[in-house]
Amino acid sequence: MKKLITCALLGVLAAGGISTARAEVPEGELNSLYIRPEVKLPAPALAFPNYPIVDDCTTEFGDEVTNACVTQEKERALVLQPAWDEYQDSDKIACQEDVTHIRHIQLYKNLAYCLDKRRYDAWLKKHPNGQ
Repeated sequence: MKKLITCALLGVLAAGGISTARAEVPEGELNSLYIRPEVKLPAPALAFPNYPIVDDCTTEFGDEVTNACVTQEKERALVLQPAWDEYQDSDKIACQEDVTHIRHIQLYKNLAYCLDKRRYDAWLKKHPNGQ
């Protein structure tokens, strides 16, 4: 039950989040931005990733976008980190590779989505009728 609640909570955060900063910057705008090429991201590892949130979120679109992104990413990291050990090691590595390769500014959001999608897909393989 705890895993199901954690998965549901991560899904809610990945889909929308709870930040008041979101009202100022449309989610679609944040979804369309990429990390600057000079920002170095950590290599995928089994340990929880420590992404440089401020560097990841800093764009040429100003402080409002940066602040909204930083606020949301810090919230997502706080939710994702305690649940980290519940994920499969192969999913941790694969999802980190995906998000660092794509380089969207919302790394933790995309990481949580990827992990939960892979977990759900694995569950569907074992329970094709949804039971």
